[in-house]
Formats: sequence, structure tokens, C-alpha cells
Amino acid sequence: MSFFEKKYEIRGWTGNYSMTAKQLYERVLEDSKSNYNWIASASELVRICEDVDFPEEYAQFIKSAILNCCADLETQKEYEHIGSIRSIDEEAVYFCYNSLTDFDEKSRQVKKKYLHAVITAITKYDHSEVRFCMHPGPAYREVCKDWIKTKFNENVSREEIDFDKLREDLYLDFDKTIQKAEKDGVFEEDDKENRERIRKLHISISKKIHDSIK
Repeated sequence: MSFFEKKYEIRGWTGNYSMTAKQLYERVLEDSKSNYNWIASASELVRICEDVDFPEEYAQFIKSAILNCCADLETQKEYEHIGSIRSIDEEAVYFCYNSLTDFDEKSRQVKKKYLHAVITAITKYDHSEVRFCMHPGPAYREVCKDWIKTKFNENVSREEIDFDKLREDLYLDFDKTIQKAEKDGVFEEDDKENRERIRKLHISISKKIHDSIK
């Protein structure tokens, strides 16, 4: 390391650090082996990456690492409480997506992974983290699978995405899709089979309870 190599002041989760671009890159490389306990928030890492002197290749890697981490966490309910990349950093995460160029195949794939995760998460939770009305069985899973594929193909080629608006539109569209499928009776057979399984389970449990108190 050159004595005159620029160092960047980083506000970390547990303290402040002074690192060169290479040192920060190496630290993020190590941190990215886990989705938890990163050196700093996404917004702080993006702030450093946007410094005019920060090497582009390191910035590309760090933004890719952030997106990859958030793609993994996107469909986990714990995402709102993670100490490594938190929900308050969503704006920084979205910036990573929209500013990340097709630097290499990895950059392209991680953007696709994140977009797919965002769309998939819509089928799991709504705004208040209460699940949509789900139906057990393969019919519901097939409807979700087809909807995710359609929405991914509609958005993957867009140069820039307003993710806040995209999420709003996706929530509404998915809700309409499920309502239409319900109206068309797509889930009726699976729902009927599930009700029968529950009925038999209740009978079995009641019998066991009855036998145990004889």
C-alpha cells in the first residue's frame, strides 16, 4: 500500500474506521460471506463508493455485494430487523440497483436476482406484513410461479426502476390476480382437499384425547 494512498472515513455499526479503497473492498468481500454483521450500513457504503476518487471496480463489487445480500434477505421477515443491511437503507439499495452497470456477468446476474427476489416477496407479505389469503396446494403455487415469471420479464429490461412504485403496483396486481383465480374456481379442488385433511386431523386428535382420558 502506498503511503499516500487515500483513506476513507467510514461510520461503522460498532465504530469508525479509516480504510483505503482496497481495504474496504477486502472487508466487504469478507463480510459478504454472511448476510449479517457487515462493517457498515448500505447507505454508508454507497456514500464511500460515490466518492469521485473511489475506484470504479471496487465500487461495482461493493454495490453488487449489497444487492446480493438484500436479495437473500428480501423474502425473510427478519429483513426489517437485520443489523447489517436495514430497511432504512432501502433507498441506498435501490440506488445500487439503478447505478450498477453491466460491468460483468456477475453484475447482471445479481441485478436479476434482486429483482426476482423483490417480486417473489410480494407473494409472501403485504404492507403490514400480514400474509395474503393463501391457498394450500399446487394450484396456488402455480399461479404464483406464473405471476412472478410474468412480472420479472416485464421489468428485467428496464434501465431504471422506481422500486417504491413497483412494489405498490405489484401488490395491487398480485391481489387482483389471486382474486380472479378465486372467482374462476382455480383453488376450489385444493381447498376442498385441504378442508378434508383438516377434518380428518381433528377427528384423529379428538380420538387420541378421548382415549387418553379413559
